[in-house]
Amino acid sequence: MTMEHITAKKLSELKLSLKQNTRVEVKGQDGLLFGNQGNFFMIENLRPSTLTALKLLENNKYTKTELGSIAFEQEGYDGLNHLNLYLGRLEKAGYLAYTLMEDHTVFCSYEQMTGTTVFCRDQITQRFRLSKFALIRREESHFLLESALGQARILIYDQRILGLTSLLSTFTTTGTLSREKHISASTLEAFMTLLHTGDFLEFDPVVNTPSPEELWNFHDLLFHTRTRYGRHNYNLGATYRFINRILPKKASRGEAGALAEVYLSVPGPEEMHLSQSLDHCMGQRHSTRAYNGLDLRLLSILLYRCLRIKGSHPYPVANAAGDTAEIETLSAPYPSGGSMYELIFYLTIYECEGLEPGFYQYNAFEHKLCLLQHKNKDTDTMMWYARACTGSEQLPPAVITFAADFERMFWKYENMAYAAILKNVGVVFQTLYLVATDLGLGACAIGNGNIETLGRLTKKTVLQESSVGEFILGNHL
Repeated sequence: MTMEHITAKKLSELKLSLKQNTRVEVKGQDGLLFGNQGNFFMIENLRPSTLTALKLLENNKYTKTELGSIAFEQEGYDGLNHLNLYLGRLEKAGYLAYTLMEDHTVFCSYEQMTGTTVFCRDQITQRFRLSKFALIRREESHFLLESALGQARILIYDQRILGLTSLLSTFTTTGTLSREKHISASTLEAFMTLLHTGDFLEFDPVVNTPSPEELWNFHDLLFHTRTRYGRHNYNLGATYRFINRILPKKASRGEAGALAEVYLSVPGPEEMHLSQSLDHCMGQRHSTRAYNGLDLRLLSILLYRCLRIKGSHPYPVANAAGDTAEIETLSAPYPSGGSMYELIFYLTIYECEGLEPGFYQYNAFEHKLCLLQHKNKDTDTMMWYARACTGSEQLPPAVITFAADFERMFWKYENMAYAAILKNVGVVFQTLYLVATDLGLGACAIGNGNIETLGRLTKKTVLQESSVGEFILGNHL
């Protein structure tokens, strides 16, 4: 029997089932409601045979042929065609999985997260290996194989499949893999077809030509495809999934045990408005990398105009399960996703008239600076990274580090919280740039910083609060 015949035969024996944790509820005389992770899909006007067949998928696994037989026996070809129509709709909605089984052993389950599955039945003649965009991680009590390049996931239940996957670190062939004797030839061919279908494989190129894939790193593509709609069916957005599990966190009002507090002057009315037009500030905005110290008065005006918290408000929320809670929303001169204002601003001061060198937190509620550490090795390291990341020959007068309160943001948003944080960093960059330009200050956004150094200065773990942006300030030379 040829490999093509084996593959086609084995694919016909893939078992259909509902995806994990999907529940089915009969609605009325001819409807079914499918629910999974707070998402719901309603099908109505079902024929009796189709309703029976689809309901069976809740706790069982059937081939399409077996399901078709159930519909055909009850209502003939009309029942069979009706079933196939709604199987397609159910798969497109993201509720069906294909399970690879042999002799009652469940090897793995293939889930197309968006769209319908079109199996790549072509014979794999080239050498192949696991794509650099593939990842294996634990989910509950099994392993999960995903690819940032594709739109599918494979749930691995048998160690032999995990072992087979481990052999794909270098280019190989089905013939070489079949000699391992860990799994039958037909199951091996079916699993390779699932990998090919889900974009988990890359093939040994006949001609070494450049491709767009070469430009992408694994983590960049995974971040891009998993924080936007289109290639997955994970929950995305303000799901409030931790209601009744974790209390929502209020914004930080400053750190206890500050070494000193510096109350900053509130700008007068004449200092609160642009002295130049907005168009002028946008046109003149540029990055500065050479400075002559910094003035505390101008720093105070900038912080007040850009970063102060203007007010807080209670806001009732609910999740898909109907659980309710109340969160704190804030307002400030810059926009923030969901009015969460999760960013906390720290200032490392090297040279500012009227301010001791050291590490400060800006209390945006009371417009004051709280000295957390005097100048030390870590503040010097912060300045070194700021200089190095901008290619400057001198240390900057001051660096504002944006730290994110992850708990506050992640409590509300699911699978896109970090992406939203980075967007918030961007709008703060522009706000600081425009006001700095109006005040005649030099400014420069920095592309990177050291999360470990900040952690030592704040005494916070990377999972609690960490740097997500840096910004240099100083007087023009």
